Amino acid sequence: MTTVYVRQDSEGKILEILGAPQPGMPDATAHDDQEPLIAKFLRDPLGLEEAFPSLKKWQLWLAALELEPPVFKADVLSFVNGMADMSVKDKETVRIMIEDAQEYSRNDPRIDLLAVAMSIPPNQMDDLWKWAAQIEPV
Repeated sequence: MTTVYVRQDSEGKILEILGAPQPGMPDATAHDDQEPLIAKFLRDPLGLEEAFPSLKKWQLWLAALELEPPVFKADVLSFVNGMADMSVKDKETVRIMIEDAQEYSRNDPRIDLLAVAMSIPPNQMDDLWKWAAQIEPV
């Protein structure tokens, strides 16, 4: 347990978390950093977990098939394998991530590498991600 000082707006949304009381900020109140809302803000200050929920691997690859033209996982693996500027270790890391990860997180920097391999601009990857999160198992 660590005491942190939290500034919130009138609706209770966390604006910032400080490690110590600040002169001129009487609205910062002391809280335990393990309180659920405080811990969530510390873990994800930009709110990306809500904006971009984790995807199951099948959600991402089913969504990729809906692109025009469709993107196939085997083609992405082949593209990554052919990247001359990547070390063998980095290529294997990406292959493991693609094939063995059970979920993908949008804020993982390797997802941006996947977007490049899939020829998807970042804003389109964001849209694809949000759409894929809505795919439900049959």
